[in-house]
Formats: sequence, structure tokens, C-alpha cells
Amino acid sequence: MKMSENDLLEICHIAVRKAVELGADEAEAYGVSAVEREASIEHNDVGVGIFHEESGIGIRILKNGALGFSSVNMLRKDDVNVAVDAAVRIASWSLPDVYNKLPKPSQIRRISGVLDPAAFQFRSEDALRHAVEMLNEATGFDRRVTVDSGVFNASLVTDAVANSNGVECTESMSSFSWYIMGMAVEGADVSSFDFQFDGTHHMKDIAVTGTAHLFAENVVSSLGSKKCDSFKGTLVLSPQAAVELVLPTLLSSVNSNNVQKGRSKFAGKLGEEVSCRDLSIIDDATWSEGLAASSFDREGVPHRLISIIDKGLLKSYLYNTYTAGKDCVDSTGHAAGDEESSPRVGETNIIINPGSKKIDDIISEVKKGVFVTRFSGNVNPVSGDFSGVVKGGQLILNGEKKHSLKETMIAGNIFDMLKNISGISRDRNKIFNYILPYIRVEDISVTSG
Repeated sequence: MKMSENDLLEICHIAVRKAVELGADEAEAYGVSAVEREASIEHNDVGVGIFHEESGIGIRILKNGALGFSSVNMLRKDDVNVAVDAAVRIASWSLPDVYNKLPKPSQIRRISGVLDPAAFQFRSEDALRHAVEMLNEATGFDRRVTVDSGVFNASLVTDAVANSNGVECTESMSSFSWYIMGMAVEGADVSSFDFQFDGTHHMKDIAVTGTAHLFAENVVSSLGSKKCDSFKGTLVLSPQAAVELVLPTLLSSVNSNNVQKGRSKFAGKLGEEVSCRDLSIIDDATWSEGLAASSFDREGVPHRLISIIDKGLLKSYLYNTYTAGKDCVDSTGHAAGDEESSPRVGETNIIINPGSKKIDDIISEVKKGVFVTRFSGNVNPVSGDFSGVVKGGQLILNGEKKHSLKETMIAGNIFDMLKNISGISRDRNKIFNYILPYIRVEDISVTSG
């Protein structure tokens, strides 16, 4: 049974007090208690509903500047004490680091809208019902649709952080998420794969049929794929394609740990122009509709809206307490991770501001290009160079989508792409914890196999 916020926080306090008794200079405990219900789809069939409970606590110890970490997936006092003892011993064997510090308390504004009380009544059979609805909508759209995989997941999670400097915070949230992936098949003709995802914190907003319908439309429309001529021209990236191609490199480049280790092309470029003037990107965990919404980070530092790129200018890197200390700045609240490891740097809700045009209007302005719905290939997150296959895409000629593509490769550089953006749609989709528009980019090499 999932633990209450107060009970979980008290266990964190017990761990911290024990660590201090054993000689820790600073100590932190991060606890999690969760209930998960899930139903999966595989090869046009729905599996049984799965119920899963988990809990655990991670103990971080600082002693003479050295770090010790241990975790346990039990919340019994004896097990927690064993983990604390292990963390203290590991710290005594580790090398000191002057930047190893834990945060001080800050006022945390609790965000609303991340916990739906109705979620406590959600059952495994409800997850199964939604998975069936998703499958039936997709396969009922057209007999040629094949669902390779899909999942409906419902989670109730409580986490808590306490440290010896006085940080103490806890929060509970609900989430419902689902995805569907597959293709359409007609004889020897196999469409491009398509992937669609959505999610919400509230039961009333579960809408699996819309997601499945869009998936089915996309795979059926991509039957009849053909090759195209090789050329240098325009790409129109769907939100899914942007997640696969652009975001990993961009987020790696604003990760302060990568910046400090010389693994970012954005190092030393704060305040400089790194993209077209139409591009603005924020990280906002306080936006309660986002699936990564929360009031505080993995270390108990309050979340706040962070502008990453504003009208083309690089405004901020993402920091946790450790990396912030290295640059003599405040943490941006981006300590990330679970109870099984010491905090890293990670993003929350990444939101790209919308443009002014509909996606159809953006496509209508393309003389010759490719509309990309899925990308698979190699991207170097440091240099930005990429090459790979258009796994889902259509040729655009004189403003119209002509036919689906096969054996088509694209190549270029992510950092050049950011500066060669020529259009951003006002239409946006939710992909995991990202809210993204369609993005049009110029001067990309397209090669037909």
C-alpha cells in the first residue's frame, strides 16, 4: 500500500538523523512510494493488467568533502539503517571534492493540479479497458493497421526529501499516459512506423481513442512509399521527429555538467545568438499540465520557470547544487534522478513557444522538401553532426505532400539547423514531458538510396 506523505517524510528524517549520529557532516534522504497499474498491447493483442507497488530510499552522505551513497528498496527502519551505515562507510573511502554540498532550505510553492483524488479509485481493469479501447480504435479504422506495441499506464507516486540543513518537502502526484506504435500492411507494401503518445494527471482527460485514431491515419496514409531524387532542401519536422533528432543534442548542450566538462558547443555562449530569432524554449516544472510537473527537484530545491533560449539568445544552463557550486551560481532546480542514485542534472517540462502559422500553411510554402515524422540515425551531441534514415516521411513538392518515402537519408548539423529554422507552427503536440510544434528547417541534405 502506498505510503502517506507524512510517513514517508518521517522515514527520511530518521535516515538523516542516523547518518549524523554516525558522523556525517551533511546527510540527505530521498524517499519514494508508488503504485502503478499497466496494460500493454503486443502484435494486435492486449495482455493482462499489471499491478506493481514499489518503494525505496536513497541516502547521500558528505563527510570531509567526500560523497557516499547507498539505497534500499525497503522502507523498514532496520533496512534504512543498513543503507545509512553503508553510505557513511562509502564516504570514508571516497576522495574529497570541495563542490560536494547539500542545498539550504528555500520556500517552496506547492503547485496544484498534479494529483487527481479520483486516481485512488483507478483499478487494473480500468487500465486494461483503456488499452482495449486504444487497440480497437486503431484496428477498426482500417483492416490494414497493425499495432506492434502500446501501453496504458496509471501511476500514483509520493516522494519526499529531507536533509541535515533543514530541507524537508514532500509531494504526491497522479499520472496517466499511453502510447501506440505500429504500421499498416497491404500485401508486400509496408508503411512507415508511427508512434503517438499522450498523457495527463487527471482521469477525466484520458483520451486514448484520439491518439489511436491519429496513429491509424498516419500509417494508412504512408502506404505506397517511393524513392525520391537526392537534393538539398527543406525539412519539416513533426514534434516526434524533433524529439528524436533535435532535442537530445540541444538539452545535452545546456546541461551544466556537459558544459563544465567541455562536452557542449554552447559553453561560454550565454547571451549569444544560438538559433533563429523565432525560437524560444523554456523549462517549466511548475506548469501543472506537464507530465514532469513538480514543486521541487531531486534535492528539494524549488522549481521555477527557466528560459533556455529566448528569441534566439542562449539565456541559461540547467544546474543542480553540485554544478551550480562550480560556477558560483544558484541551482536552477534541475537535480534529477530516482532513489537508486545520487542526483544528476536533468530537464523537466520542455516547452517550445508556438509560432503564428498552421502546419498546413508552413508546408504550403515549401518548394521541395521532406515532411519527417520519425528519424533513426546517429547524432553527435557535441559536434551536432547527424545522419540517418527517414523512418516516416513524405515528399513535399510545390507546397503539397506527394507520397511517402522509402530508402531516404538526411544529414546535417543540429546547431546549423537551429539557425536555419524558417518556420514554427502554432500547432503543438505533447511527447512525454515535451510540448513541441512542427519545425521547418532549410539547407538539409536529402539522399535517396
